Amino acid sequence: MTTLKSLRTSGEASFSIVQVVPGTVMGPSELISTRIEARKKMDRMSRALLFNEPKPRYLFGFVHVEDCAKVHVEALDEVKITDDEIPYWFIAAASSDSAKSGEQIWKEAGNAIESNLENAIASGTLTVGRDNVPTNMPFYVDSALTETKMRHDKFKSLNECIKEVAEWYMGLT
Repeated sequence: MTTLKSLRTSGEASFSIVQVVPGTVMGPSELISTRIEARKKMDRMSRALLFNEPKPRYLFGFVHVEDCAKVHVEALDEVKITDDEIPYWFIAAASSDSAKSGEQIWKEAGNAIESNLENAIASGTLTVGRDNVPTNMPFYVDSALTETKMRHDKFKSLNECIKEVAEWYMGLT
């Protein structure tokens, strides 16, 4: 049985193989039109932060849906990423600050929600899960290679992602 790694290194494939490893994909969906539907289909990290729902397991980083899509499209650009520049994989997730614990990063995201959406919290629409830190967090992520090789802008941070998800949710009926 041929593995992906052996196929890549054999040079026998008539095509390039680029593997993209995304973190938890967060962001609004144009396919969802109601809050009920949004809450059901929202990623676990967003639900934990915005509604203090069950503690999620932290798997690997966070990535905004648009950043994730952009990396996948950029990976197809043979001019931007030549065969000799393809690493074993590209990380599609916002880089972590190695000086901060997972708890600090999570609490900062909770603070960002509180400072931007006071009315939604006061009305009970949102319940910030600041202390609902995911199991196994943090897992340090360094996306510098992806950002450099693909000439990709910096990935949106967890704070930016969760703020956008919250604002999108609040705009639904």
